[in-house]
Amino acid sequence: MGARRILVPAEMTGRELARRRVALGLLTALPLTFYATSAHHSDHAVVTGGIAMAFSIAGASIFAALTARPVDERLVLAGYRPRELLLGRLVLLELFGLVVSALFSVVMVLGTGPSDAWALVAGVVLVAVTSVPFGLAVGARAPHELEGVLVLILVVGIQLSLESTQTIAKLLPFWGPQRLLQHSIDPTVAIGAAIPVNLGYALVLLAVCAYTMRRRAPSPPQPAWLTPRG
Repeated sequence: MGARRILVPAEMTGRELARRRVALGLLTALPLTFYATSAHHSDHAVVTGGIAMAFSIAGASIFAALTARPVDERLVLAGYRPRELLLGRLVLLELFGLVVSALFSVVMVLGTGPSDAWALVAGVVLVAVTSVPFGLAVGARAPHELEGVLVLILVVGIQLSLESTQTIAKLLPFWGPQRLLQHSIDPTVAIGAAIPVNLGYALVLLAVCAYTMRRRAPSPPQPAWLTPRG
């Protein structure tokens, strides 16, 4: 697995994100708006803004996964392995997620002044780390962009409507960040196993994406000497 084989899908993903810069800008502005509208009268705004950040990063991952399908088929036929394509895409999208999470962290630390700023930063970064595998898994399974975006809205919407102590919330992909963000404004909220549980969740989502890509990948052409003669 050479570095170039990782850089090619990463570069393709970067071009796709640049092409959709207006949509990504709107997806980033949406959670910032959620935060801004409640920041002055509710400390809970950091939880809303942090979890809603998934719209930006997971949305970008869904778009990248869906638009790359026909290109992935040609690259596999050219000798690339599905895991190389996935790794290149993952690296670029995680870098994008870290940039977005840095922006959100600065805005929310300065805007809210949480009692534990590091917990807030950790929660926002964990949203970014989880959003990419979540978006790639949804993009790998969804037939079209509309269905993928609807799944994203459904999952994030349910997570935002629940308290982190509820059982259903613990089964959703952003429970760990939700716990960290709540701890940042209320130190009595225990973090517990939030971080390892969420990292495990992200690995499972990544495995789902890898499995789907491997199943969908066409078989590379066989050498002529292996092709049976009629």
